[in-house]
Amino acid sequence: MKIGATDPNWVNFLEGQGPKGPGNGKEFGNLLSEMVQEVNKMQQESNKKIEGSLLGQEDLHEAMLSLEKGSLGLKLLLQVRNKMIQAYEELSRMPL
Repeated sequence: MKIGATDPNWVNFLEGQGPKGPGNGKEFGNLLSEMVQEVNKMQQESNKKIEGSLLGQEDLHEAMLSLEKGSLGLKLLLQVRNKMIQAYEELSRMPL
């Protein structure tokens, strides 16, 4: 009688393919780089909308929503960075 794992991620790991997590196979560094680029794009969009709002070409409401979206993205990115630094510091304190 053969007993196998019921979790497909464990089966993939056993077959040498590695676990397939929510990152769709992307490396962590690439994921962070994409996150920084996305936050930068949101900041640039909000700057354009605010500039357009000052010139009377854009709605002020849309400019404020875009600004808040960029702000939330930046806050999220900073929290991810803080958690990474915290994890690094915790790993560096572990005895060998």
